[in-house]
Amino acid sequence: MLAARSVFRPCWARFASTAASSSYKIVVIGGGAGGLAVSSTLSEKLGAGEVAVIEPATRHYQQPLFTFVGGGLKSFNDTHRPMADVVPPNAEWINQAAAQVDPAANTVTLADGSTVAYDYLVVAAGIELNFAGVKGLEAAIGKNGVASNYSPKYVQNTFEFLQNVRQGNALFTMPATPVKCAGAPQKIAYLADELFRAKGIRNQVDVNYYTALGKIFAVDKYADAMNAVAKSRDINVNLFHDLVAVDGPAKQATFKILGSGPRAGESVTVPYEFLHVTPPMKPYDFIKRSALANAAGFVDVNQHTLQHSKFSNVYALGDCSSLPTSKTAAAAAAQSRVLKHNLLAQIQGSSVPALEYDGYTSCPLVTGKHKLVLAEFSGYTGTPQETFFFNQAKEHAFSYWLTADVLPAVYWNSMLKGTWNGPSAIRKVANPTSAN
Repeated sequence: MLAARSVFRPCWARFASTAASSSYKIVVIGGGAGGLAVSSTLSEKLGAGEVAVIEPATRHYQQPLFTFVGGGLKSFNDTHRPMADVVPPNAEWINQAAAQVDPAANTVTLADGSTVAYDYLVVAAGIELNFAGVKGLEAAIGKNGVASNYSPKYVQNTFEFLQNVRQGNALFTMPATPVKCAGAPQKIAYLADELFRAKGIRNQVDVNYYTALGKIFAVDKYADAMNAVAKSRDINVNLFHDLVAVDGPAKQATFKILGSGPRAGESVTVPYEFLHVTPPMKPYDFIKRSALANAAGFVDVNQHTLQHSKFSNVYALGDCSSLPTSKTAAAAAAQSRVLKHNLLAQIQGSSVPALEYDGYTSCPLVTGKHKLVLAEFSGYTGTPQETFFFNQAKEHAFSYWLTADVLPAVYWNSMLKGTWNGPSAIRKVANPTSAN
């Protein structure tokens, strides 16, 4: 989801507007990674007062670090900064939620009922965590041994509750819905396994990964690698198991069996000592209710140009978009380059050829302290697109260092400034023949 430019800017230097009656050349809905990557470049190109960012949050989180926090490898303080410090200085920050979009009228209605008009709209709103989608989860989360790395509210509970485990079942879940960072549900299972081994209690704890999907990972090369990791760690992988209910006081989790097997449709209840939940996720209602949405509720855009299928002055990127690829910050970085080029060309009336997004995404699968499988691929084709010359499906200390220490700096100092568009240029040098 403009850090370097404003790191030393006092917090009072950026004032958020809570209401707006003006119109803007470009309105960006969302102050996450994709929204800021786009608004930073566009506001710099077009000048002050031309770009507005609609974002209700007052803090910006670098969510890829949440797994490391949950595993006890990073501090929560490393993951966030005030929104005032990362919104680009040339952009107007409207500190409200979007409540309605009317693409026929070129307007966005805010939570307080005021209206913002635009010439061009970029939707980068992310995806909504739906804890209410699992019966009993809202009452159990944050206590009863139940945690989630997907929420800043509960991520610190993960390491806290893992440290309290002495025996029994440790469960880790992946829902049937689209999710952001689809590798995160299993990453924390590997870190928990390592923690239990370090404490000498692994023989007393069963580590179980439950996924509603039919594979441990979407791309075969990395699925084979992760199955091998799970097997070597004695982690039980349960496919087609969707979490449907949590009984916190009883410490029980109920799963519905999906698929077409002989037990499809049955429910199974499992006792737990620790439960890490990846909540179901869904499009935001203001998108789903609008003319921008496809049947699934995501912003309906061309998968190559990121332009809306019906409204030519609307674009979208990231988790809220209909792009059929994994929803990650890496994907948003690559998408932002395409979107900015194509939108600016449209604004300027340029005849330059449109850039096309090829579905690139990346999922760094941390498997332990100083060990990581660096999955990079096209979500459109399932083809690996690895940046480096070595086989990235192998656990590697370099991949861990890159993810844990280098990419966070790239995120704050380059991606949010709009100057990081993904590793394609590096790949041409580090893996020019795509040998692996």
